[in-house]
Amino acid sequence: MNKLKLIYVVLILTLLSCNQEEESTELSIENLKYGRGISGHGDNQIGYADVDLHLEAQVYGDELASEVFVTIESLSDTSFASYDYSQYYEGRRNTSIHEHPIVPAYFDTGAYHLELTVIDQKGNKAVEGGDLHIVPVIRFLDIQLEGDISPSEQIKIAFQLEGLNVLRDLYIKLVDENDNEFLSNYYDFTTANSRIIDFKDALLIPSDLPPGDYTMKGIATDARNNTVIEIFNF
Repeated sequence: MNKLKLIYVVLILTLLSCNQEEESTELSIENLKYGRGISGHGDNQIGYADVDLHLEAQVYGDELASEVFVTIESLSDTSFASYDYSQYYEGRRNTSIHEHPIVPAYFDTGAYHLELTVIDQKGNKAVEGGDLHIVPVIRFLDIQLEGDISPSEQIKIAFQLEGLNVLRDLYIKLVDENDNEFLSNYYDFTTANSRIIDFKDALLIPSDLPPGDYTMKGIATDARNNTVIEIFNF
């Protein structure tokens, strides 16, 4: 009888031990979101140079956090940035992370990789990340061009302007290889008070345009005086 009781006790302890092991949680990062929206919070994996990037995630684990840092690395050159947030999360368990790292001003537009790393006090590490696209603060999207740059010819230009900030104005200019202007049209967007402008216009090339090589370009400016130039390849 005593032997049966002993076996029973051993089985109970084994089951309890198994349950505790099943209930243990390995260090993990879940629901990582990052990007830049109009309000500063977004999860579109888009960032802008010299502008803060919203980042949030949930950390799970049995041990207390020791280190938390974020890295952003270019996929085309040596551009790299690291942000150490350990002082804000050290000693926390199952914590929510919410930070706004500022993308370096020298980062060119292009493809980058972002990673969030968490290390607990026992040395366990969790890493989550993904693609990050650095884009201009003003973008010319869905460009459509018709016609040829020739004297007395009519050309058509259509595109969507999208800005991080409210858009202010636009110039469409025709210049030669020395940047001399032969056509300049101005468009005022202040009354629209919008970040998105659907643009469409027909322009007449001057009849006295001399022979030569010419470039048609758009120059867009937002309410914070950011300017972006787009070359239209006719």
